[in-house]
Amino acid sequence: MESGANLQDTKTLMAAKAMLTKAGQAFATAIEEAQSDAERFGMWLNSEGPAHWERQRRLRTEKLNMDRSALVRKEMQMTADGRPPSTVDERKTVQRSEEAVRHAEHCLQQLRKWAIEYQRVLAQFRAGFSPLSTYVDQIVPAAIVSLNRMAQAIDAYLSTAPIKVDSTLSLSDDVSQKGTSATNSNTPMRRSGSDSESEASTNE
Repeated sequence: MESGANLQDTKTLMAAKAMLTKAGQAFATAIEEAQSDAERFGMWLNSEGPAHWERQRRLRTEKLNMDRSALVRKEMQMTADGRPPSTVDERKTVQRSEEAVRHAEHCLQQLRKWAIEYQRVLAQFRAGFSPLSTYVDQIVPAAIVSLNRMAQAIDAYLSTAPIKVDSTLSLSDDVSQKGTSATNSNTPMRRSGSDSESEASTNE
């Protein structure tokens, strides 16, 4: 069973780095937008909202006073036959104005209530985002640094690794060399036999 790593290149590590970087950027953008919206609404609850409804209460109160004055003037007038005039329309107008003022005051009360409650909710919201912020601000950069170091180490290893030799070619070359050596060693032996025969005939 083979052991060890079959390292060819760093493409997989670089792909993981790209995906991690993209995810970190997406999370950072989402966190920033969510916090911006939450804080913007909190500012509206504490400043813009109360200012709007305070202005509405003032304007509606002024209109109510005008409608009441109109009702009083109408009640003081007499018809041609000496009877008091009908003030049904004026009284309905005054009622609508009173309801408008009460609505503005109710909105102001609710804004004050929700401004306090929203601070508690906003604190919980920020606490919930804390782990994700830590992931984006610390874990992702640390992981990217580690991937870069791993890629550099792999590149350095691949640049100094020995070149692999084809085992088939090595075996055929070895066989060829052995065959040549055997041929060369047999030739002197044949010559040695001829020399012996010549020596024997001379002695005879």
